[in-house]
Amino acid sequence: MKKHSRKSCFLSMSLLLLSLILALCSFAGVTASAHSLRPAERQGRHTSDYLGGRTIVVSISQQWLNAYQNGHLVFSSPVLTGRPSLPTPMGVYHIFAKLHPATFHSPYSRNSKNYFPPTHINYALEWRAGGYFIHDSWWHTVYGAGTNGEHYDPTYGWQSGSHGCISMPLNGASWLYHWAHLGTTLVVRR
Repeated sequence: MKKHSRKSCFLSMSLLLLSLILALCSFAGVTASAHSLRPAERQGRHTSDYLGGRTIVVSISQQWLNAYQNGHLVFSSPVLTGRPSLPTPMGVYHIFAKLHPATFHSPYSRNSKNYFPPTHINYALEWRAGGYFIHDSWWHTVYGAGTNGEHYDPTYGWQSGSHGCISMPLNGASWLYHWAHLGTTLVVRR
């Protein structure tokens, strides 16, 4: 009985703490974490439902990013998203971290085909826990349709898409980094 009471007390305290955190976040203008949101398709919402304030929309099929402010297109760029074996998750998220500069470290062991050495990044916006970012990628010079699969880069040779991140040219990543706020909505759709 005591064990059950402790679990109930712990659960109640955890829920109270979570409620307090969510209340503070909404007071500060942060609407939700990446974990609490589901894909727009499952919620029955359309991309246009998220175009109030600052919203970034990424199309996986077109390999394209559009940024909107109060429903008006303010920026557009080709991107490179996750390869078939490591796809970019679709859904509705919010930017919760901004890094400038950053060094990305591979979560994969050195003998994995997905391993990459420590990599310098200039501008990174994290939108999903587990290392999902919108960021610049100096090792790519080709972006847009077809780049999330096998494609030829005239500077770096044969490549495939990312490890799940949304990669873009440096000048676009810089612009987006300076424009986006913490809490900015990101819609990743087919």
